[in-house]
Amino acid sequence: MRPPSPRRQPKQDRSREIVEAIQQAGLQILEQEGPAALTTNRIAEIAGVSIGSLYRYYPNKEAIVAAVYEARTQRDLEVFQNVERWSGALDQLPLRASVRSIVETAAERERQLLELDRDFYRDHNRQFILGFRVGKPLVDGIRRILEGKRDELRVQNLDHASFLLARGLGGILRTTLDERPEALSDPLFIDELVDLFLQYLVGTAPSA
Repeated sequence: MRPPSPRRQPKQDRSREIVEAIQQAGLQILEQEGPAALTTNRIAEIAGVSIGSLYRYYPNKEAIVAAVYEARTQRDLEVFQNVERWSGALDQLPLRASVRSIVETAAERERQLLELDRDFYRDHNRQFILGFRVGKPLVDGIRRILEGKRDELRVQNLDHASFLLARGLGGILRTTLDERPEALSDPLFIDELVDLFLQYLVGTAPSA
């Protein structure tokens, strides 16, 4: 199920300022007061806009929440589209540390987004899971990391391995959100997930 969409997109600077203020107000309320406090009247009050201006761009508060999540996702996408930057930072780490960084970063992002509005995110998380949205750059970045550690790996086909890691992690996190979201905050769950991928890559989980 797709989340509700804005009524229209802003085309002028003043319109963009109004939409940005509405999104920032929605985010502020979610972070500081929680989803129960989120109403269109409250959002308009915090944003400093009229309720009529709010409804000009958004049909309901759910569309504003969706816009908040989309803005966060777009910021994260910009980071991972720069393959050389983020994968290059992990190139210097041992294999276990590289895999752990990927898993922890993805899991922590999902935990943060879940805590923002649990009901909304559990209903609509597929639209915002980063692994699905980044696509090929994520696979390419993981392949680059694995290429630099080829001598440690059991797997031979790095195209398959990088694809399975990227898509496998996204799928596992989505299922975790659906079935046991509390695991995202469990260090043991993260440890087991790291070991799962390392067992696939090298046959045993290296200690460093």
